[in-house]
Amino acid sequence: MELATPQAVRDLVAGFPRLEPEGLTKLLADQTGPVMGQDQAQRLVEGNLWLVLEAAEERESETVPIEDLFQEGSSALVTLVHGLDPAQPLAPDEFLSSVRQAVRQVMDALVTDEEEARLEDLRWAADAERLLAAEIELRLDSEAVPSDAELAAHLGWPPARVGQLRRAVDEARTQHDAELLDILGEIEGS
Repeated sequence: MELATPQAVRDLVAGFPRLEPEGLTKLLADQTGPVMGQDQAQRLVEGNLWLVLEAAEERESETVPIEDLFQEGSSALVTLVHGLDPAQPLAPDEFLSSVRQAVRQVMDALVTDEEEARLEDLRWAADAERLLAAEIELRLDSEAVPSDAELAAHLGWPPARVGQLRRAVDEARTQHDAELLDILGEIEGS
């Protein structure tokens, strides 16, 4: 099942009933052998997906949708369940606490990473605007295309930063122009 919408996530979780305390106690106590059995692990994961959904709903934002949070949290749950040591069985409250902590950590890291990436994108966009404004200003003054070194000196940036931003702006223009040509072609073809 593709988790393309928040409702798809909720529907998936609704298909796996929550493990009641007695069931959780039994699954955790029934560990035999050096590793947990596949059926037992699957039941532990499926019966605790509600915890992942709960955490995803708390952290959902415009930056990180519930689907991404749920996917990361589910992976943390699976990893935790498959890493349980039968020689050191957990009490149900310890298990639930461990799940909550693992899921929270992975989701919080995802939210932090996404927010940092968004802020970096905003910084790049602001710097690109400054670069374009400086380029226009210098062109008006000298009637020639300024070099990276001239732009760097004008902006107080390292020349490498100017080169990176110029390439990024050029790539964005090329992509925008290609998309515009596609749209115009579709309009002409209709």
